[in-house]
Amino acid sequence: MNKLIHQIQRHFALGMCREITYFLLIACTLSIGLATEKKPSPVSEVDVESADLPCEVSTLSYQVALLDRLHVTLPDGDIKVFQVSQEGVIDLEGEKTPVKGMNKDEFLALAKKRYPGAKGIYLEEFRPNRISVLGEVFHQLNSELADGPMRVMDAIAAANGFTPLANQRRVKLVRQNAGRVEVYELDLRQMMKGEGMKQNLLLRPGDVITVPRNFL
Repeated sequence: MNKLIHQIQRHFALGMCREITYFLLIACTLSIGLATEKKPSPVSEVDVESADLPCEVSTLSYQVALLDRLHVTLPDGDIKVFQVSQEGVIDLEGEKTPVKGMNKDEFLALAKKRYPGAKGIYLEEFRPNRISVLGEVFHQLNSELADGPMRVMDAIAAANGFTPLANQRRVKLVRQNAGRVEVYELDLRQMMKGEGMKQNLLLRPGDVITVPRNFL
């Protein structure tokens, strides 16, 4: 009888050891998986298109300028890019045409005539690789983007932050391209609380950030 009881206790103890070992292995596997799982960077979490944000859009008459670029999407999906030269001439694969000062619509019509089957034709205004921060910041900024990508909050930090009179809830980002003007109103006070981070847009050459005064 005692021998039987001893064998039962022994099998029970072995079974418990196997169960404990099994659960420990599962726990270790999960912890390793969590530790090695690639976390998205903060930048990728807020890397959204500006189209996701409401903005005021207006259109101005635009004339083709030096170094503007024409993007043509061909029927096979390939994209060709042509640039207006310093002499104001664009070379569309052997067909040289003076275009400096030409109306934008007239210029696009010329491109469509040259590439009638194109899926898309787009004029990109040449803009210096600079951004500006104006208004109620401690240091008015006109900075190169040569050091890599910059977002709205990066630009504010580079301008030494807001003055005490700054209206942080109604910061304006003005973006222009070939006569199209987009104005975004950003609530940076909300962003400083860690909310509404999709407003922390990636800046493009020529962008202008204006911080208004808070009139009480």
